[in-house]
Amino acid sequence: MEQFIFDKKNLGSDPSGKTILSIDGEENFHLSRVLRVRTGEKILATDGAGKSLLCVVSSVGKESSICYVLEEYENLNAPSREFCIAMALLKPISKIETAIEKCTELGTHKFLLFYSERSEKPSPRLERLQAIVKAAVKQSLRSRIPELVFLENLKQAVQMSVEYGRKVVLHEKAEAMAAEYLSGMKPGASVVALVGPEGGFSDNEIAYLIENGFASLSLGKGRLRSETAAISAATLLSSF
Repeated sequence: MEQFIFDKKNLGSDPSGKTILSIDGEENFHLSRVLRVRTGEKILATDGAGKSLLCVVSSVGKESSICYVLEEYENLNAPSREFCIAMALLKPISKIETAIEKCTELGTHKFLLFYSERSEKPSPRLERLQAIVKAAVKQSLRSRIPELVFLENLKQAVQMSVEYGRKVVLHEKAEAMAAEYLSGMKPGASVVALVGPEGGFSDNEIAYLIENGFASLSLGKGRLRSETAAISAATLLSSF
């Protein structure tokens, strides 16, 4: 089943009182011209804020398509906990794009992107990253579009991490294993996981993070690229 993103202003009702949804703009182009959805087919639609609708397509048009709402869901396919992936910015930008796409599919609810001591200085385009996030939400049938937050430095990432119940930093020198640590958490506990740049966080940065309440964890034997570490962290966090 295909999923689309809808604007709440496009919800209404017909004369009989049945809830209807109008899909327009780029979403309708994708529905009608790319996927060639036909009248009578069922689709999912999400507002990106947790509400999902199971709909049946009533009419397909060039400018807009009309659907009848059959069922409503809250937080469809959401993981058991809210988790944030905080990443030091990387070059090339394609590495960040890959990590964000896959982590979104795994249920990440927020991304913090920041510069660390060993970061290179890429200039990511917010519009492109947002488009990647939306496409990943639709692909994975998630109901929430994760927030993307750009920060100047690690200190700001630490400040924004106070809202989470657990805070972890992932790096290859850590002795404690992330899988064991995460499996022992209470269900529903929120988590922020920090991933460093190529070359990792400096010793001073690790010490600073530990002083600010971050658990120092390893993803296992071997050395992972930063984007792989982010995806591995999201996989673990979506599993426990």
